[in-house]
Amino acid sequence: MLSGTRSFDPPDPRLLPAPPGELFRRQRRVQSLLARCRSLDRERFAEVLTEIMLQGTGALPELRAASSDADPDAASLARAMVRALVPDEIGQMLATGLLQTEDAYPVELAAGLLARLDEPDLSVQRLMESFDALGAKAARMIGEDLKTALTKEYLATHTLDVLFRLGEFWKGEGFRGNTDDYYDAKNSWIQHALESRVGLPITLSVIYVALCRRLGLKAEGVGLPWHFIVRVEVRTRDAHGYLFIDPYHGARPLDIDDCRKLVESHGQRFEPEEHLRPVQTREVLVRMCNNLLSVYDHQKKHGEGERVATVLVHLNPHDPAPRVIRAERRLRRGDFRQAREDLQAALACSASGPVAHYAAKMLRQIEYDHPF
Repeated sequence: MLSGTRSFDPPDPRLLPAPPGELFRRQRRVQSLLARCRSLDRERFAEVLTEIMLQGTGALPELRAASSDADPDAASLARAMVRALVPDEIGQMLATGLLQTEDAYPVELAAGLLARLDEPDLSVQRLMESFDALGAKAARMIGEDLKTALTKEYLATHTLDVLFRLGEFWKGEGFRGNTDDYYDAKNSWIQHALESRVGLPITLSVIYVALCRRLGLKAEGVGLPWHFIVRVEVRTRDAHGYLFIDPYHGARPLDIDDCRKLVESHGQRFEPEEHLRPVQTREVLVRMCNNLLSVYDHQKKHGEGERVATVLVHLNPHDPAPRVIRAERRLRRGDFRQAREDLQAALACSASGPVAHYAAKMLRQIEYDHPF
């Protein structure tokens, strides 16, 4: 721990265990505080807002209810507070879900939960129903073309025929990469990509994987450097292997040499065992978050970047890097207290290594410039 004198920081109540009775108490407290907000002066108003935020995600039910208040100012305030607290809620839900079913957690469900950063009121259930409807449409069209039911036995012996028809369906539905405005944040959100049929390689790959699973095919994401593709398991009478698909470029099939050229086009040496391995849902989420951080940094939207970093903290709670990433965004908007807390937590995760060295350097600078 770094030496230095500063004021005592109490533990954040949002990080403390909250049994059901305590959650109920917090919700009633939030309800009471919201009712008082209308008649307070500016200084006391700020104190009440701080107290509401300290209730953590337990405040969300009351805040969501207040978001439809007849008073537009009250509703706007509640929506802003929901937006501030939702990253923790999303992160907690993803971390819990992945902990329980790491290998079987649907990647499109994870992407749907992440999308609530963009739209806090997004119904993930309705989004999954949209995936189901699209999958049913694909199955119907492919079955009609092949004049057969897509049974497990048929898929096992005619995977290439099904994938060819799925590629035709994909192009017919208008799915394509957004080459006109690649760095638009909407490209990273699964609900926008599903609706507009336009997105980043990783977003379109998530949709393609979801369609494959609904057809009964085994598909997984593959994270090439600077690009994202899908591999689909293919079985024949004599062999078992994989076909690589590039959803960003019209679901075109790729062979190993195509993948090598993609990697080498970015100046990297192709390492098949590393570059062509399937990535787990957690890794997909981290990569999607990193894409968003890059976009928001370019747009200088530090608050949005902080919200994304909060999800990363939950996804990798023992990794110091996400906390340093969040601390940087908090410093850019002048929140020195929370930046200090993040850096101290990063050093608690790891006291050595380049990330820890950088965190210690940042913390010394904060202690020097803002000791209290």
